[in-house]
Amino acid sequence: MELQQLRYFVAVAETEHVARAAERLHISQSPLSRQIRQLEDQLGLQLFERIKQRVRLTPAGRDFLEQARDLLSQAERIEERARQVGKGEACSVSIGYCEGVIHNGRLPAALRRFRSAHPRVTLKLSAMRSGEQIDAIERSLIDVALVYNLPKPSESLQSRLLTSEPFVLALADDHPLAARKTIAPSDLDGMPWIALPKSINPAARERFLAACAACGFAPDIRFEVAHVSTTLGLVSAGLGLAIMQSSMRRMSPPGVVFKPMDWLPLVVEIHVLWRAHAQTAGVRHFLRALEETEEHAVTADV
Repeated sequence: MELQQLRYFVAVAETEHVARAAERLHISQSPLSRQIRQLEDQLGLQLFERIKQRVRLTPAGRDFLEQARDLLSQAERIEERARQVGKGEACSVSIGYCEGVIHNGRLPAALRRFRSAHPRVTLKLSAMRSGEQIDAIERSLIDVALVYNLPKPSESLQSRLLTSEPFVLALADDHPLAARKTIAPSDLDGMPWIALPKSINPAARERFLAACAACGFAPDIRFEVAHVSTTLGLVSAGLGLAIMQSSMRRMSPPGVVFKPMDWLPLVVEIHVLWRAHAQTAGVRHFLRALEETEEHAVTADV
C-alpha cells in the first residue's frame, strides 16, 4: 500500500464519484479505478459500493477513510518537517565552547543573531575544555566546537581562527603596581601569581613560563585555579597576579584593575571547528552567524 493509493481513495470517498475524483487528481478515470481495485485487493476489503454512476463507502470503507486521513496528515507533517530540517529552519545544532568565547562576547553575539534568524532551531550548548570538544566532535556528539587548541590536521575536520587577543595583567586595585600606567617585566619578577592548574593544560603552562622567561622574569605561582571568577576573587583579595584575555576588562570586576602587557609574546586564540563532510543546514547557518559577528566582536581595544 502506497501513500498515492491512499490519496486516490480519499479523493474518491470525498467526491463519491470516480470521474470527479479523477478530475480533481488530474489523472484519467481508468488508472484511478484500477488503483482503487488494487487497494481493495491488498486490504481484502470492499471499500465502496458501486451504485450506477456513483460510489459510496461501505462501513469498512468509512472506518478506513478516517485512518487514511490520519496517515496522510502525518505523512504531510513528516514531509514538511524534513523540508524544514533540510533548510535549517527546524533542526538542532549542538555547540561546544570554551570559556573565553563567552568572555569576549563573540558567542553571545552569534547566538543572538542566529536565534533571531532561525527561531525554530533547537540549540544545545555545552561548556567543555578543548580536548573534550575535539573528542566529542570526532564522535559526532557535537556539531561545532569553539576551542583554544586545535587537533592534529585531519581530512574529517575543518577549522578557522575565530578570535585572537592579547593578554592583560590582572591585579588588586590597592596593589603597589596598580597606580602605574605601564608595567615592565622586571616589576613582576618574584611576584606571587594565580594560574590555571598545570594538570588541565601542561602545554599552556609551559608556554606561559617560557614567555615570562623570554621577557626576563619568573612568576611565583602560589595558587592554581580552574575558573576565571575564582581567579578574579583571589586577585581582588590581593593574593596574587594573573594574566587574562584582554576582553575580560569589559566585565569590570570589583577590586581588580587590568594593565596592558604588550611585551608578552602570547595571545589567546579561539578556533571554530566543524566536521567537513557532515554539515547540516543548521550548522552552516550558525557558522555564517559567527562570521557575521566578526566586525562587532569585542577586541582588545574595548
